[in-house]
Amino acid sequence: MLNLITKAKQMALVSVLAVSLPSTAALADLYKVASTAPGMSPFVVNTAIAKVVNKHLDDVEFQVRATGAATKHMVDAGKGKVDFLFGSATINWLMAENIGPFKNMANAPELEKNIGMVFSYQIGPYHYVTRADSGIETMADLKGRTVFAGPPGGAAKGVVLRAIKETTGLTEEDMDVPTYGFDAAIQAFQDDKFDVIVLPTNMPSPAIQQFALTKKIRLLDVDVDKLTINAKVGGTSNTIPGDVYGSNQVGGDARTHGAIVNFSAGLHVDEEVVYQVTKAIWENLGEIHETAVWMPSTIRKETGLAQIAGRLHPGAERYYREMGWDIPEPVTFGKTN
Repeated sequence: MLNLITKAKQMALVSVLAVSLPSTAALADLYKVASTAPGMSPFVVNTAIAKVVNKHLDDVEFQVRATGAATKHMVDAGKGKVDFLFGSATINWLMAENIGPFKNMANAPELEKNIGMVFSYQIGPYHYVTRADSGIETMADLKGRTVFAGPPGGAAKGVVLRAIKETTGLTEEDMDVPTYGFDAAIQAFQDDKFDVIVLPTNMPSPAIQQFALTKKIRLLDVDVDKLTINAKVGGTSNTIPGDVYGSNQVGGDARTHGAIVNFSAGLHVDEEVVYQVTKAIWENLGEIHETAVWMPSTIRKETGLAQIAGRLHPGAERYYREMGWDIPEPVTFGKTN
């Protein structure tokens, strides 16, 4: 009998196929939409957007692809290989500064300039999840344990390792940090191969709900007062309620950190196309809100331009100016800023 995670993967595959099939126009132009793994907030957001676009725009067809790390998606978008994507100010910053996974990529700053934001939203809190019987009750207990911090080369991994170091003093060398993608890591934690998995995702997370169906879990409390959260890259403080994942969640409320992220497009995508996509998103917001219980508090007109990472795509900017939105100054990145 297939386990719950296998069933969840099958459902996710159906979702990918559903948003990839032609909607109304056989001759619609196909656009690649990159996303993180099924069960994560960006996948749900991008899938919801794709369904709305495919339904309401006859000449535009979105195909969601949930493979690879967000850092790679940004590079691919900068090169014109990906059209729309999950974006993050943290990745803009890493690219523009030639640091982290882009340390040896000389053209990363130029590629960063080829990406324009469509709208921003909160990715949700970073969930530090462990089994209730693991013996891990605080962040300090991570020493010597197997901790999935994020995909190799991904921005999330750097954020998590920095948070662990700032709150406990522990470094990557003090833990066993496996190199998995999010999708494989979710399955591995379900199979008890990790002591801790860290997932940035809105509440309630489908992946973490699956964990709580088969085992008792604990959400670790992060001392956010010790974090040097950089407002420039959209850091936020969050609290995960002690009962959001039901009776199998133990330990009470958990403080943690989060981030403002975004839906973006490569500047190679025609301005008119991005204008029509932006218009379809905001004029059919109710349909997007129906896709997840947390969506109405995540994609909102009030916070759609909460942080403009780098620059707006000209097509999105045209829509916002026509509609009279208040457009704040973009947060720009680079060694001269």
